[in-house]
Amino acid sequence: MKNFYKIIFLFLILSSNTLASITYKQSSSSLNSVTTALRGINFNPDGTKMYVTEGQGTEEVLQYSLSTAYDVNTATLVSTTTLTNINLPHAIEFKSDGTMMYVIDNTGTRVEQFTLSTAWDTSTLSHDEDFSVSGENQLRGLAFKPDGTRMYVIGAQQEIVYQYTLSTPWDVTTATKTTESDDFTSDESDPRNVQFNSDGTIMYIGGSKGDEINKYTLSTAYDVSTASLSDTYSVSSQSGRMRGFILADNGSKLYVTDDIDSPSENIIFEYNVSCAETITCSDPKDDKVVVGLIEAQVELSKRIIKHNTLPIIHRMEWLRRHENKDNLTNQNIKFDFSNEILASLANAVKVSNNQNTISKKQPDDWFYWSEGLISIGETGATISSSAKKIDTSGIVFGADRKIDENKIYGYALQLGKDSIDVGSSGALLDTDAYSLTLYGTLPGKDTIISEGLLGISMLDTDHIRNNNSNTLEGQRNGKQIFGSVNLGKRLNKKKFNFNPTARIDLGYTELESYKETSSFSNKESDALIFDRHEMVTGLANIGMILDNTVKLKNSTIKHNGRLEYIVDFSPSSGAKFSYVSDQSTDYNLTIGNEATHNYRVGYGFDLSTATGWSVILNYERHNANGSGHSDNLYFAAGYVPNTRTKYALNLNGSDTIMAGFNMVKNIRGFDIKFNFENDILNVNKNQNANISLSKVF
Repeated sequence: MKNFYKIIFLFLILSSNTLASITYKQSSSSLNSVTTALRGINFNPDGTKMYVTEGQGTEEVLQYSLSTAYDVNTATLVSTTTLTNINLPHAIEFKSDGTMMYVIDNTGTRVEQFTLSTAWDTSTLSHDEDFSVSGENQLRGLAFKPDGTRMYVIGAQQEIVYQYTLSTPWDVTTATKTTESDDFTSDESDPRNVQFNSDGTIMYIGGSKGDEINKYTLSTAYDVSTASLSDTYSVSSQSGRMRGFILADNGSKLYVTDDIDSPSENIIFEYNVSCAETITCSDPKDDKVVVGLIEAQVELSKRIIKHNTLPIIHRMEWLRRHENKDNLTNQNIKFDFSNEILASLANAVKVSNNQNTISKKQPDDWFYWSEGLISIGETGATISSSAKKIDTSGIVFGADRKIDENKIYGYALQLGKDSIDVGSSGALLDTDAYSLTLYGTLPGKDTIISEGLLGISMLDTDHIRNNNSNTLEGQRNGKQIFGSVNLGKRLNKKKFNFNPTARIDLGYTELESYKETSSFSNKESDALIFDRHEMVTGLANIGMILDNTVKLKNSTIKHNGRLEYIVDFSPSSGAKFSYVSDQSTDYNLTIGNEATHNYRVGYGFDLSTATGWSVILNYERHNANGSGHSDNLYFAAGYVPNTRTKYALNLNGSDTIMAGFNMVKNIRGFDIKFNFENDILNVNKNQNANISLSKVF
């Protein structure tokens, strides 16, 4: 009955896609003329040399040259070297630099050690030492830890992997048994070799009982006592009598040797392994970093819409607080871009540098403003995804115009940078966003608040993910359209103004497909391909804004505070992806709202001086119930120029985006020049400032 369930289990596995990551490529029978009993197999690191052992009256190691790396059908025999004092050699292994060779002696139960005077040339070998394995009389498999400090052997008598520590690396005579595995008889009663992946977390045992490769997960790397069976792959469709196997080319290829004790039946079978070193591709949805990155992309789309919307909202609120002010300019701005795309966007809000007076503005005049943003936040880890740390910086430049006494419309150009660290393995999303927004408001004396905006964004995101030592990178573009409608009422109560508001924010984001590339060309099998991802964002906001005015001798301060409740009613979105090496198998992940209920509280102030300077500062905390929070700082500093001030702020850039504050002011015949520049989208400090005084006589 036990065997019956096992058969049913294996049938289910073999009938599913979980094992579709190994595909048979080809076979080679070119060894028939030179060997009668094919056993072990191995390659040099670059796959240009192949080594096989044979033993049934002729105990030899055969060295081949491969004109195409790892292609067994391009093999040419180079040398045949007799192995003395060995009966039935099986598994063959090499020191990492190719100066030593190790062969299993099947009947002598020994590990034979050889020195190669010329690295990777078996014709130069000489017998060095040997090590006897106690408790086993039919040795078959051999493996070493990459640094040579551990040795592993398996035989057909006990079906146990014996683990040894080598006090001198690569010297088998210094081996001491430290532990052993459980009995693998029920999995494989005729083992032919043992292998490990590069980090020792996976072990493979293959044999001729069922002509299959058994995959074991090691909870402690390179500790065989912690092994547990996780998967099985059958090669019985090709091989009828497995004699040995090897995972080569960084685990991306599998080779199985076969012999039916006949010269015409010595064959090497070659397989492509879709997910290197794993035999079977793991479900990427089980990877918390992968899930965390997908969730971060969804969260990022919402954050960009939010950070594009809120500065406009702040501007509208500022207009209401300053409804009786004739000159509504916060900044005088100069745009200078060599980048054609940015230049075209800047022209939409282009501002003249020649401000000649601070006299009363006319209804059809343009007013100019700007706002900066710094935001930090985090979300905690969940059962399925890793924790995330979020950093955002940005700047927005706007211009608006009075249509009549009560109506204003405007444009805003926004530049932002968002970085999200996912987990602790170095996974990262780094996004540059460029946005253009049209908005309108009723800032006049009417107590009814009616405002709206419509904008578009272009997104450019760099993705980084680490899989063990393999760094996987991708670049993804995207686009957004978003809008907001805000309704409310402005209530005046002595020194305080109350503004109950209700707002709906809507957005649509489309992220293009992208493909990860590996830092190692031979480990592309770890990489994923992500299909196009579409997301709809919907937020309902209900809140209260409170402000009051404090007049000082030469300045005015307007304080403001807010409390908002936000319902995220965004529908779920689906992410579809696959392995680069197995694009026929799709994985789908549904991303819902991490937090439906959200709160935002904030405080800020406007400081205006009689000399034309203004400072605006707003702090807001966004709390996602049960998910995480972000702390946001919005700031602006401006100057309304007089007749002797040329301009106050400029923005220019090509490969970099430089924001600069520049002022030239004449006082009693002297020119005072002040300049400050800062690369606003560079994480590294890149800034300078200077001041000068001059007079022309």
